[in-house]
Amino acid sequence: MDTGGEDSDTCGDYASGCDEVTAGVENVDSSVCDGDESSDGGGFETFWDDDYVNGIRHMYEGVIYESNGKNCRQGVAIMISNNYKESSKLVFKDDNGRFIHVTYDYLGKVYNLVSLYAPNNYSERKEFFMFVREYISSLENLIVGGDFNTTLSSLDRGGLSKHICDEAYKELFEIIHSCNVYDVWRSRNENKKEIFLEKNYKCRMLSSNVQNVFYNETSFSDHTYVIMNFNFCTVEKGPGLWVLNNTLLHNDEYVQKVRNIINEAVQSSLYTVEPLVWWDNLKFRIKKFSQVFSVNLAKEKKKDFFKLQNKIQRICAMQADGIAIDVTKLENLKLELNNYELEKCKGAVLRSKATWASESDKNTKFFLNLEKYKQENNAVKELINDKGDVIGDTDGILDIEYSFYKNLYSCVNVDNVKMEEFISSIDVKINENDKDMCDAEILYDEITEALMAMSKNKSPGTDGLTTEFYCKFYDCLRNILCHVYNSIYDENILSRSMRAGVLSLIYKKKGDRRILKNYRPISLLQVDYKILARIMANRFKKVLPTIISENQTCCIIGRDI
Repeated sequence: MDTGGEDSDTCGDYASGCDEVTAGVENVDSSVCDGDESSDGGGFETFWDDDYVNGIRHMYEGVIYESNGKNCRQGVAIMISNNYKESSKLVFKDDNGRFIHVTYDYLGKVYNLVSLYAPNNYSERKEFFMFVREYISSLENLIVGGDFNTTLSSLDRGGLSKHICDEAYKELFEIIHSCNVYDVWRSRNENKKEIFLEKNYKCRMLSSNVQNVFYNETSFSDHTYVIMNFNFCTVEKGPGLWVLNNTLLHNDEYVQKVRNIINEAVQSSLYTVEPLVWWDNLKFRIKKFSQVFSVNLAKEKKKDFFKLQNKIQRICAMQADGIAIDVTKLENLKLELNNYELEKCKGAVLRSKATWASESDKNTKFFLNLEKYKQENNAVKELINDKGDVIGDTDGILDIEYSFYKNLYSCVNVDNVKMEEFISSIDVKINENDKDMCDAEILYDEITEALMAMSKNKSPGTDGLTTEFYCKFYDCLRNILCHVYNSIYDENILSRSMRAGVLSLIYKKKGDRRILKNYRPISLLQVDYKILARIMANRFKKVLPTIISENQTCCIIGRDI
């Protein structure tokens, strides 16, 4: 990833993480702010010198490793984000802004990241490749990225230029064979034309870790970048929980079809005979429909995105061949691409729980990586059992968790005699009016008050239906919820789904991560249950001041300091 050059516009992008590692070469304009937080690590095309780098270090929370050339003519850099900077180390950099080597240590395994910018001059380029071959020959777990200024076949050339088998080409060819590296993009796109000189070469030992590699267009720059995704995570992941994508609530087709499902379901006789079973069935139908609708919508958007990307690539290829293009059309296409990226970013911000994100934040990759980082950070990789053994396999971890929380939440024997004695000693009771108010049927206004007071953008339970969903369809669900809640009172039991929850373990940030008691369990419950619980809480708030001593001030209306 060169940070400048005579005629090169190249920027490299590395990312090293536990769950997913992203590496790429990105063409961007000369700027340090086009994405300095967009990944776990990156290199940017600039015309830097030491004074300039020292002046902008405070703008980047991670660490910047750079090699600046003379007179700001060229440079290479690798930027590691704040999450992983402690595991990275600068090993070597040259004085010409051509070569830099950084290592990243993940679970005791060292990965070598090399960024380079090859000279344009033929003889200098040959000597440079000879140096590179000698330097990287002994490195393992190697990732090399940058502008090589050399093609390996005619497929790498665009326009009227031709592939030349010169001495520099032969030396690069020797690097590939003697150092056991390869161009991962070319290996997966054997017959596809590539009109860029920026390459990423990987050690073949890492081949199984490469999930995908692709070129992409972006509205953030007039250049193209390539992204490569790695996955070094050894932790087995479960299927996860489905959560409704709230952006669907702004889709008119989706909203209308959900209304039809609700209105159709109300006509069923089960609504009157078994309202709790009917309610669970309705939520299941809405969930399944939403999943199918989301998948189909995502496919359509992806298809439109690739069509848009192909149009931009074709116009750029025509420009590279010296053919006159419609600049206005190209700018309009990039504007459409920008709208797609903004929409994608909003979803990433929502899932990453980045409540501080502002309207101007549209760095999609940063929020996607933030989401992945939080997932990885919350993963339980090892636990110590009662015998002191360290358990790392998935089944063993689940067994420890199940046993721990089963014992923690299991019922204990109660001495009924002593319980009766304790209750009989309490002489404070609520009056009949308060009792009737607490036992009365649930009213529409109470449901409305409870729903409107609930926080948005919160994780739902296993049904995946969010607070925003209930607000959007409240006109359809108002009578249904009232009927369901009063049926719960009559039958003295919650619906099956309301009795289910998911325990999410949050590390307390103190103590050994391998000991389960150092995690705080949070129960993810259904929103319909939360509405009912808030209704009950609102009723209790009116009664508690009459039965709790005046000395108690906390959590009592009118007594808080």
